[in-house]
Amino acid sequence: MDNIAILLLEPRGPRNIGSVARAMGNTGFSQLLLVNPVEYKNNDAFEMACRAGDLLLKAETFATLDEAIGDFPLLVGTTRRGGKERFPLLTLQEAVPKIVGAARENRVALLFGREDKGLTTDELSRCNMLVEIPTHPELPSLNLSHAVFILCHHIFTARSPEEPSFLLAPRTEVEGLYRHLEETLKGIGYGDKGGDYLLRTIMRNVKRLLGRTGLMQKEVNMLRGICAQIEKRAKGSG
Repeated sequence: MDNIAILLLEPRGPRNIGSVARAMGNTGFSQLLLVNPVEYKNNDAFEMACRAGDLLLKAETFATLDEAIGDFPLLVGTTRRGGKERFPLLTLQEAVPKIVGAARENRVALLFGREDKGLTTDELSRCNMLVEIPTHPELPSLNLSHAVFILCHHIFTARSPEEPSFLLAPRTEVEGLYRHLEETLKGIGYGDKGGDYLLRTIMRNVKRLLGRTGLMQKEVNMLRGICAQIEKRAKGSG
């Protein structure tokens, strides 16, 4: 769990942030990252954190989500609802072994959204994996700290990860692959009839497909090599 960070996007309540710290302490997590948070180093937050106040003191803060994501090779987004642009959406039982397996060799960030509206579709599109935290339809919204505790507790109690551990490629390498692939598709005219919208949809689906559990460096290199060969053949045929 030393490789797993809890990342909160624009949390609005200091008491919620304190409660998240306590949930982390209950389950053995120690890395708290905050994007554009409300002021949280106050009595309200420390009261709710109980004996996990040290997590508040050493929490890292960032101005933007991109800064916080940094070089995390695996970003896991959390949501309570699906949708045509929110896939593949894994259950807790499906996702936890993958998270635990990846965290044995890689840094992993678990991303939680705002208390009132969660994560936008665009923010979720940056994630390698989406995890559904199911709730009753009559009261679907979870308290932020409850959502954190549910996922952390599932990871904490996981004993034998089903997924093998492997070192993932740095996020910068993976993003470079996606840019290369998009340029390759543009170069051969793939998706031209559907315009920019179709290409964005294709790339979103490709990112979901390739990023479900992250890519190893050799896989990134292989896919970039395929793109290079396609570009070379396309120029030759022209």
